[in-house]
Amino acid sequence: MARVTYGALITNIAGSIGGSTFQNNASGAIVRSKPFTPVNPSASQSARQLILTQLVALWPTLTNAQKTAWNNMAAAHLKINDWGSSVRVSGYQWFIAYNLNAYTQGDAPWLIPEAYSLVPPPNAFTLSAVADHFYINWPSPETMPGTWAAVFATQPMRQSSIKLRKSTFFIKLYHASAITQLDIVNDYCNYFNLVWNSFIASTNCSIIIRQKYYNEDTGFASPFTSALIQIG
Repeated sequence: MARVTYGALITNIAGSIGGSTFQNNASGAIVRSKPFTPVNPSASQSARQLILTQLVALWPTLTNAQKTAWNNMAAAHLKINDWGSSVRVSGYQWFIAYNLNAYTQGDAPWLIPEAYSLVPPPNAFTLSAVADHFYINWPSPETMPGTWAAVFATQPMRQSSIKLRKSTFFIKLYHASAITQLDIVNDYCNYFNLVWNSFIASTNCSIIIRQKYYNEDTGFASPFTSALIQIG
């Protein structure tokens, strides 16, 4: 960051030029380097982007009867979104969301939906981070009968730019019984290409972890349950 002194001809600059941003704060006029996040998706990110492209291409190949099944479900049921709100979506949108769930579970695409069912969200949890571990903690044993627990996460965020509905990335699917703590450090680091020991020793950030349940027999998913941790 550098301070800026204006003269008689230039009295103010706002916005960005190249890699620098001109702005004002309590110190006066300053110029700072724009933050840069490299576009270098991991193998998991690339695979999920590919499956979405494949699902979009698959929809036009469905038979009329198959499309009608999705459209009928859309007409008969509101969809419970990730935030627990009821929304009206099209049959095509049901097809995409449902089969992203199927992909997350390791299933082949479902060409017609199962009978509609609701999936309750995971119980509330907290997060803790230490030198070698990144834990999800439940106050009482958490069991996932007939469901898979999918963990989603944000990239490390600056403390000043936290948005509770910030986009998250699918990290891994877990299946367990009566657990009170789950260590996700390796899966988180593999996804975001981090070395945890070095990262946690020097960072000052926040991370949001979200979970949702998938019913392994029907393909329907629950809303998110979320928690945030500040590190550093």
